[in-house]
Amino acid sequence: MLQFGFCVMSLGCASVSGSFSFQIHHRFSDQVKTVLGSHGLPEMGTLEYYETLVHRDRGRRLTSNNNQTTVSFAQGNSTQEISFLHYANVTVGTPAQWFLVALDTGSDLFWLPCNCKSSCIRSMETDQGERIKLNIYDPTISTSSSKVPCNSTLCALRNRCVSPLSDCPYRIRYLSPGSRSTGVLVDDVIHMRTEEGEPRDARITFGCSESQVGLFEKTAVNGIMGLAIANIAVPNMLAKAGVASNSFSMCFGLKGKGTISFGDKGSSDQLETPLSGTLSPPFYDVTITEFKVGSVTVETEFTAIFDSGTAVTWLIEPYYTAVTTNYHLQVADRRLPARVKSPFEFCYIITSATDEEKIPSISFEMQGGATYNVFSPVLVFDTSDGGQVYCLAVLKEVTAGFNIIGQNFMTNYRIVHDRERMILGWKESDCNDKNGFTGPTASANPPSLPPTPSPRARSPSTRLNPLAASSLLILCFFSFICL
Repeated sequence: MLQFGFCVMSLGCASVSGSFSFQIHHRFSDQVKTVLGSHGLPEMGTLEYYETLVHRDRGRRLTSNNNQTTVSFAQGNSTQEISFLHYANVTVGTPAQWFLVALDTGSDLFWLPCNCKSSCIRSMETDQGERIKLNIYDPTISTSSSKVPCNSTLCALRNRCVSPLSDCPYRIRYLSPGSRSTGVLVDDVIHMRTEEGEPRDARITFGCSESQVGLFEKTAVNGIMGLAIANIAVPNMLAKAGVASNSFSMCFGLKGKGTISFGDKGSSDQLETPLSGTLSPPFYDVTITEFKVGSVTVETEFTAIFDSGTAVTWLIEPYYTAVTTNYHLQVADRRLPARVKSPFEFCYIITSATDEEKIPSISFEMQGGATYNVFSPVLVFDTSDGGQVYCLAVLKEVTAGFNIIGQNFMTNYRIVHDRERMILGWKESDCNDKNGFTGPTASANPPSLPPTPSPRARSPSTRLNPLAASSLLILCFFSFICL
């Protein structure tokens, strides 16, 4: 969720070693449905599934060296996605309390629901009908919590303070209309551990969110962990505390499986490009010097944001037309009629003559010369008459004014966000993780869930397989196509 603006001062940073890792799962993945239930959720890979994700994108719009010690959150390395963001099971405070916190590379401040009334979402229901209570952070209960006063160098809204010793307020506005979080800043402990179980706690500053409105009134947001560039983001605070290097990676595989690792600076054989640093506030934006669609190479230069919270890829003009037109001119299959409802403009009917090897590929050449190959630029949907269509999963951006590389173009990569070297790295990965999946229950501490189900057998086609083509962070409902 890209953040429109926030009102907190930045923290300093330091360079240290160490890494945290945990597994991430999409809200609509089979693994998460096993835990949270599937009532009202779209079937993964259907048109209803992707239409819901695109709708969410439109509403949300912007806001290692392998010898490092791997560290995870205290409850383990697992996460799960709720509604439209990926969540980690994070424990904070003394005594420790768990929260399902959204992982967001498009915002900076980490905030938890706190001292809120009707604006907080407090529960969710499992398939078994069990109502799970979500925790609300209470600084009066945590013995390690302390308020950030208005005379602190961290307080940016001093002009709104009654006195120098008043609680420092904060306010974050997101690009989704009317979506914001407001409250006060607090300090407390976030609990981490090594893979061997050794505690690695860090004292951090975060928002005690007393009000969440707009988008947060409709989805089960139990807090947001900002992962963007600013110093107040969690990666920098972990580095400042000496717990992990100021870098992290996110990996997204097929069927909602993935990992995130704090302190991960990538590997020596990864490809990489410098962050452009052309946007304010800063994001993980890179410079693309040319792109190739099928056999056609287009030499042009533009910047694009890699945003893990956006479902599909959005391009502004003239880049949208350049990509989609060159793609369309090289497709032999019949285009889906314009009368058919679809969020994507370029969709094609799959027949017995469809040859996946002839479907155009897409790649980008980044500043510095490294090539970024998109594994699956298409999404495949079943039609109401029993057929299938495939769509180029790129949408035209007309409001934000910048290009966004969405999650569908990141599938099968481990993306490294190295904030010390200011580079974006990538390496092909199946995103496997040896640790199990953990989720919330009605008990005080979330226990381990059953092992993650084995992946379903895939057809020989990977680019035309609905599961293989799907993106982890795509979160929209789709209606079936009617031909």
